[in-house]
Amino acid sequence: MLTPVIQSYKNAYYGLSKNSWYLSLVMLINRSGTMVVPFMSVYTIQKLHFTVIQSGWVMAFFGIGAFGGAFLGGKLTDKIGFYDVQVGALLLGGIQFIILGYQHSFISISILTFVLSICNESFRPANSAAIAHYADETTRTRSYSLNRLAVNLGWAVGGGLGGFLASINYHLLFWVDGCTNILAAILLLKLMPRSQIRKSVKDVLKEAKSAAAHTDGVFLIFIILNTLFSCCFFEFFITQPVFYTIQWHLGPRFIGFLMALNGILIVAV
Repeated sequence: MLTPVIQSYKNAYYGLSKNSWYLSLVMLINRSGTMVVPFMSVYTIQKLHFTVIQSGWVMAFFGIGAFGGAFLGGKLTDKIGFYDVQVGALLLGGIQFIILGYQHSFISISILTFVLSICNESFRPANSAAIAHYADETTRTRSYSLNRLAVNLGWAVGGGLGGFLASINYHLLFWVDGCTNILAAILLLKLMPRSQIRKSVKDVLKEAKSAAAHTDGVFLIFIILNTLFSCCFFEFFITQPVFYTIQWHLGPRFIGFLMALNGILIVAV
């Protein structure tokens, strides 16, 4: 029964470059520690006794920071290359996750969440640019697919482990999330030395001579629709855990199991 499934996965990702696998491994390690954000709203309400509105504002600051981080990460990637941006974002983000665990006031948590989100989300455009760099036209789509597979598998691990750790001590979430970020940075430095990069993203963009993204009408429509979808999707790990906790009185272990199940189903299908 499993043989056709295994063969299907093998066929899907056969022939990808070694660096594409390394990037996905780094992403897997990084996302396996994703547990602070899914449980942040529950943590601030249950342990810090914030109101639901205050908790919502904390997550709003995370979203605003993510918006700015994606833009900043893209600009920095164009200027200095995807390698340095990835390493810097992972190291700084890891340190800030640990520091965030020691904040208790609404103001300090909101500010640090905003700054952390900028650092953390700047990793995404750099990682995407790296995937494109190490793939050719025939393997690019499958390289991105492998990376998304790593994201969802990491989400399954992080969600399940996060629920277990939260049932013991919420501060463990911040340490594990921070340490996996730092571990991912060290792994990137170890597996993919900077000297091996043949071209910077800036050079690739000059060669591509492609039109600016904001002039592509179809692409802009896609972005608008994707934004509307994301407004609903991100409720899954921002307000839904609060609903499970307050309305259904579910414990963090079961909430973590539900999050892990989501990632497992995506990977399986």
